[in-house]
Amino acid sequence: MASGGAGFGKLPPIPGLALTVQPSDAAKRASDIINGYVAFMDREELKHKVIAIRLADGGHDGTLYDSKRDAVRHQLDETLCAYVYFHNLPAGTNPREMEVFLKFNRDAYDKGFRLTDPDDHRGGREVIMTSAQRDYYRRLGYQ
Repeated sequence: MASGGAGFGKLPPIPGLALTVQPSDAAKRASDIINGYVAFMDREELKHKVIAIRLADGGHDGTLYDSKRDAVRHQLDETLCAYVYFHNLPAGTNPREMEVFLKFNRDAYDKGFRLTDPDDHRGGREVIMTSAQRDYYRRLGYQ
């Protein structure tokens, strides 16, 4: 591969598009919390856990839950959180990824999606970001 080319697994940058949105303190905090658990907990135990990250500030209630349903049921207002499965992040995350994740969850709630359901045996629906939505966020400056 020629020097300066895109490496395996990396998308080439979109010409003329620079990151305009810097990771917020909420995204940095959420990333730090998740990475702390990934670094200091047993991977086998952690991969079955869920954490509720507050959309407002990226913090959490200090509890790891056995299921999304448990996490949803323990919130005062379940729509104020995003729910992260650790099995999706075995190597942790970074503030930019968390910025997009928090934005996606906020946007879904703002558009009327009900992402949580305390009565559902799984804790509610899982909404997955499509590649078109990811491209939309990239164009907004969320790299």
